[in-house]
Amino acid sequence: MRPFCCLLSVLLTAGMTPKPSYSQSPAMKKIVTNQATFVVYAPEGWEAAEHSHGTCRTLTIADPANGAEASLAHAVVTEGEPIDVLTSLWKTGLPQVNHVQLREAYTSDEGRRIVLDGSYERGPGGRKTFRAWLCKGDGVATISRIDAPDGEFENQKQQLLTVLSNVRITKGSMLIRSDTAVEEPLSEHRLADGSARFLLPQQWEVKDFGTCSFVATAPSEASCFIVGKVQFLTPALGVRAPGVPVSEYLPPHKALQLVATQGGLARDVRFLEVIPRTDINQQIGAVFTAGTVQAEEFVYTATSPAGVRTKGYTFSISFRSRWDLEWQLWHMTVSVPEEQFADRAPMLARMMLSYRINDDFAARYIADGIARLRVLQRQTSELVARNASEIHSMMQAAYEERQRSWDYIDYQRTSYIRGQQDWISALEGGRIYHTDSWGTLNTDTGAYYEGTAYDYVHFDGENPRYHEMMTPVDSRALWERYIRN
Repeated sequence: MRPFCCLLSVLLTAGMTPKPSYSQSPAMKKIVTNQATFVVYAPEGWEAAEHSHGTCRTLTIADPANGAEASLAHAVVTEGEPIDVLTSLWKTGLPQVNHVQLREAYTSDEGRRIVLDGSYERGPGGRKTFRAWLCKGDGVATISRIDAPDGEFENQKQQLLTVLSNVRITKGSMLIRSDTAVEEPLSEHRLADGSARFLLPQQWEVKDFGTCSFVATAPSEASCFIVGKVQFLTPALGVRAPGVPVSEYLPPHKALQLVATQGGLARDVRFLEVIPRTDINQQIGAVFTAGTVQAEEFVYTATSPAGVRTKGYTFSISFRSRWDLEWQLWHMTVSVPEEQFADRAPMLARMMLSYRINDDFAARYIADGIARLRVLQRQTSELVARNASEIHSMMQAAYEERQRSWDYIDYQRTSYIRGQQDWISALEGGRIYHTDSWGTLNTDTGAYYEGTAYDYVHFDGENPRYHEMMTPVDSRALWERYIRN
């Protein structure tokens, strides 16, 4: 245990400078923070402050009278070793401290959950004693910390735990864009043949492929906006042509994955969500009679040729020939570095919705007898525009999934802090038993079993009424099924 403590002391203290203590006095009141991200109940006279740094939101609740303080940092994080992620969050999210000394450190779940006890210095207030809980999972990480001046910690601990365990994040608050988000100006660009126009950031470069197709890229990062089509041959045709992929018919997301990986454009493609668009299939199928149509929209991550992990959104349609000798994929794609996707989503939506086919160009196509292509492309463009709210809803759903992840981690966090555990009785049809520091409660009947055998530390899950070992609520699946609702 001691080497682990020493390592954490070095990591948590490195690169820090002292920061003055927040002003802090004790009837309970409801406090909504300045950015409305957090709601907390604290004693009268206590103060709460919220800060943000990138995707991290930090709450500090302080007593100006005696220097006691509770802090909570919550952040969206990328993959990485849990100890590195949590150490970084400690240094960037929580109020900064100096000369951390750890007395005890406990870890579980391969370092994804850590409890720390120790002391530190911060500003002119002398050394403080602290306890901290660190959790990482489902793309988010949280750190909760309580502290008080040396010698006062035990007297203040229960009140600090009560304040910290009642912190709540307001619904939808994590949709706030981070401080680093910049609204980039967009300017109109037209393809050389006049077939289409669209909006792009001013510095982006465009490769024009004619006939409404192009690839636009940012010069210094792995960001792109693409509208184009890919022609496939099927193995049944028995021929190969340079640059033309050969494959059996695939749904759009699989087809785009094949093109990207075989062409060296991306690797390690992982789909986060695939949404079939049967409504669009029916509308396009009314005018495209040469075969079947399949439309989808999907969100995914991938690694670019330069090794940058990106996140993208694609609206795509595949057209299958009745002769099954060839087929075609049309797609509209936006992609940026993964950590920028949330901040730049509004800009990406504006770019996609700006895409328009030139009427004069379409008229020439009609004159040449290719009316069906014009109808198809016009419908596709209009459908993308009409589905602006659906694109927003999809991105909103991703944020709400992150909110649900936070709710589960918050459930874990407050359970650790309060010393509580929930259990599921299979023999009683999923009835929940709730263990706290004094005993175990049957949440359905209200029966309470007190004593050492039933408290949080000693209770092992044996049903007090039946010969059964109950299941602890220790996974998100169980929590969502039995606790959340």
